[in-house]
Amino acid sequence: MSNAALNQPSWLMQARRGSAWLSRQMALTGGLIMLALATMSVVSITGRALFHMAIPGDYELVEAGLGISVFLFLPECHRQKGHVIVDVFTNHLAPRVRGGLDMLGDILFLVASVVMAWRLFDGGVDAHNYMEQSMILELPLWIVYAVGVFSSVVVAISAIENILSFVTGANDE
Repeated sequence: MSNAALNQPSWLMQARRGSAWLSRQMALTGGLIMLALATMSVVSITGRALFHMAIPGDYELVEAGLGISVFLFLPECHRQKGHVIVDVFTNHLAPRVRGGLDMLGDILFLVASVVMAWRLFDGGVDAHNYMEQSMILELPLWIVYAVGVFSSVVVAISAIENILSFVTGANDE
């Protein structure tokens, strides 16, 4: 166990473990959805080429499924610090300064994810109230919005955990 982990309050360690588990499960689910979509696409394309029959609504399923998958990948990507960063100018800085810049990034992610959750929630409520659905399969569109809201909240929680780790001196540096 690192010194940083020893400095963390126990409630923060438990919260980080819980959100790490949730983020991993969400990413695995997103991966399974993408695998299912790839399989469905192969079957649909093969059916279209050989039998002149495609899976009805395959484009709708891919569109919604990919949207859901991307939302499901976001928390794990943030937790693993997998977002694109330009560190050419910061490599020479002290670890504490780089940590401060990481915290600034987490603050920006917190703000962005809260705004995303808010706007997706409003959009999802409207989609539900107006019964918006896909053209062919008539799938309700609010479901994609709901996954986006949940994912944005999990990213916000992860950002808060990172900020608290930095503030308490328990960052991973």
